[in-house]
Amino acid sequence: MRDIEAQKRRSLRTGRRDVVFQNAGLVGILLLLVSIPAIDVYRTWAGARAEKQAWDVQGPPCPVVVHADPSVVGHKVPRTFTYNKVRFTRHLGDVSCAAFREDGFMNPKSYSVCQFSGPGAVTVEADGRRTTFQPGPGRRTTVTVHDGQASCVIAGWFARRPRGYKMTEP
Repeated sequence: MRDIEAQKRRSLRTGRRDVVFQNAGLVGILLLLVSIPAIDVYRTWAGARAEKQAWDVQGPPCPVVVHADPSVVGHKVPRTFTYNKVRFTRHLGDVSCAAFREDGFMNPKSYSVCQFSGPGAVTVEADGRRTTFQPGPGRRTTVTVHDGQASCVIAGWFARRPRGYKMTEP
């Protein structure tokens, strides 16, 4: 009789131990399934944040003028392009732009940042407003447009393409 009772107790302990290990295994698998997408979401968020910080350029403000001075920008025909519903006109150099979401959870608004390698002057047309900045030739310039308001600083890390660089047509 004692052997049967001892065997039942051992069987009950073994059954409980098996249930604990099974539950621990299921919890481990669920944690793994949740952590893999969570790591991906964090890496995406951290990368976007780092890129946004890289484009947040600080420097002295650009002079604002009514029209670009031909003695500063030369006689080249200005080049105009539209980026994120904002029209930019530059006289010299190259440009690189990026758009970023405004701060706030699930905020659908975005803003634009364009860096110029040495535009001479930049005219920005956004939300019916027209602003012309004239940093001068050969000066790296960063223009940011928040809610239709353009701001400009004489600074940036974007550089002109090397001589002899040929763009390929798609």
